[in-house]
Amino acid sequence: MKSLLVCFLSFLTLSTVLGQDTLTVNQVVRRVLERHPAIIQGNENVRAAEARVLQSASPSYPDVTTEASYAFLGPIAKLAFPGLGEFRLYPANNYDAHIAGRYTVYDFGRIDATVNVTKSRVQSGHDAVELTKTNLAYQAIRVFYSILFLERSIQVQTEQIEALHQHMLTTQKRVNAGTATSFDVLTTQVRVAAAQSQKIDLENACQKQRVVLGQLLGLAPGAQVPIRGDFEQSTVSSPNESLFQTAAQQRMEIKLAKDAEQSAEFQRELAALGNKPSLKVNLAYGLKNGFIPNLDVLRGNWVAGVKAELPLFDGWRTDHQKEEAEAAMLAEQARRRDIEQQVSSDVEQAMADVQTAVSKISISELQVQQAKEAVAIAQSRYETGTVTNLDLLDAQAAESTARLGHLQAMYRCVISKFELQRAIGARPWAGQTN
Repeated sequence: MKSLLVCFLSFLTLSTVLGQDTLTVNQVVRRVLERHPAIIQGNENVRAAEARVLQSASPSYPDVTTEASYAFLGPIAKLAFPGLGEFRLYPANNYDAHIAGRYTVYDFGRIDATVNVTKSRVQSGHDAVELTKTNLAYQAIRVFYSILFLERSIQVQTEQIEALHQHMLTTQKRVNAGTATSFDVLTTQVRVAAAQSQKIDLENACQKQRVVLGQLLGLAPGAQVPIRGDFEQSTVSSPNESLFQTAAQQRMEIKLAKDAEQSAEFQRELAALGNKPSLKVNLAYGLKNGFIPNLDVLRGNWVAGVKAELPLFDGWRTDHQKEEAEAAMLAEQARRRDIEQQVSSDVEQAMADVQTAVSKISISELQVQQAKEAVAIAQSRYETGTVTNLDLLDAQAAESTARLGHLQAMYRCVISKFELQRAIGARPWAGQTN
């Protein structure tokens, strides 16, 4: 009795897990964004860039160090005075321990310029993570709907095979009754084999897409995740200037290009400061021996100083660095304009694809309706002997093709709408909770 109870509870647990693993498209996207290594890598790169910002700002703080040294000197220089004996000029054992501080008082903004360069790279890192999320999310969406489309196509193909099998049984009965020939049976068998071959191809394509989905979700090889969903239809607005403006504001590719342009601008400012003067102060305090009159006693001592550096000639290094930074900035500006043009083209093409896909849905619906009517007419005429077996098979094949075409139209419509969202930089998964 106890074993039966354990088995029953295990079955309930397994059923619960399977139920939870049946994912919608929103759940798939959310799990991909939570688990994918590329996003983790991007976040760690951002952390590294933030650490570099703190490193670049460190020269604006005092540099404090402790130093200790020992030196043995010989021979010892001595002075001899009649009646007074010999006097050492320095001890043989020399000890020195002190704390030293150095601080850059002024460097014409070189430290601030370096910090600006590293900060701009942090922003680039954040935007790169968002671009990675966008690419992964839309890849997951495409794979999700590809699986859904292939599963529905397999179902249509299975129904066609079942219908062909039923027709073959009917044809065999007619052969036995002498109202049909074996050629009709062979023709039907050929159609069954062709339909089965097409179903195998669809199953293979579906399995490949499931492998891709498992990789995106970080699952172990061979793991299967059931999905649920539908080809939802929604209205689409006509192309207008606001879509292009939205894309210019939201597309991460444009933001990354602007980040690179800003980094190049900061780099140019930094290069211009390469030959500027700097002013530094230093201060040290510690214990040291070697002071008269008792050379072996450790005494407190201090030193303070000011250091000014004014570069006079650096082999035109600063000029060439400025020239390089200027060229890099102009190149980034050209790259940003090129990306903006590409984005505008993406929006136009995506909008055209959506409109085409929506138009094809109504056409494919009509084709399915007409194909079903044609099959019904061919079936009734075949039973009365007014059409041949080949005519009926052609009608059934046309219906299957129409149904698959309708599925293809719905799939293309959904994908094209998501491609339009991607083209304008929309991120519908941001902030979603289910």
